[in-house]
Amino acid sequence: MTRLIIVRHAESHLNLQNRIQGQMDSKLTPKGVAQARRLAARVKKFKIDKIYSSDLGRAYSTTVEITRHLKTKITRDPKLREIHLGDWEGMTPEEVDRLYDQGYQKWLHKPSDCLIPGSERLPKFRRRIIARVSQIARADKGKTVLIVTHGGAITALLAEWLKADFDTLLLNLHIENTSLVFAEFTDKRIRVRGINDTAHLPANQRNDRHVS
Repeated sequence: MTRLIIVRHAESHLNLQNRIQGQMDSKLTPKGVAQARRLAARVKKFKIDKIYSSDLGRAYSTTVEITRHLKTKITRDPKLREIHLGDWEGMTPEEVDRLYDQGYQKWLHKPSDCLIPGSERLPKFRRRIIARVSQIARADKGKTVLIVTHGGAITALLAEWLKADFDTLLLNLHIENTSLVFAEFTDKRIRVRGINDTAHLPANQRNDRHVS
């Protein structure tokens, strides 16, 4: 059995500004650094054998804070990146609606039907994330693996593992910054043991931002 602990990165400046990030990057806010340090204090209680991180800075910076308490090497992996959201990256939802004919409102109705100029298509993104995490689980069989990634990526994984509708989860399940998902892989099944666990965060370090 492989044990996976999957983490969303800490709060970034674009999160704070409620801007669409996708693969655009920004540094962690002071609050984000505090979130990551609280996460690190919790994670050190687990016996982590391997650590993988999205290569985007906000995820990697979160992972670096975690490894201050661990000796485990970080593997930076571009396949664990958030979806690329094309021309919308860096914009607020209000700017998208103004410039793209109420595009964000259309996205809120059904994301999978919304074609964002220059973006990575949702089916391709989902296949990328699901395939890479499955590869990691098989390669590190019998180990406890920490993966630091992004909200959209975690939603894609949960939709696959729980056989849930991706659009419904994307619109209705808010993945908190530095929240944990616990899952177990065996040869026959995947069992999700916890979702959106933020027990390490006090109330004033949690977030209400919903854009990627």
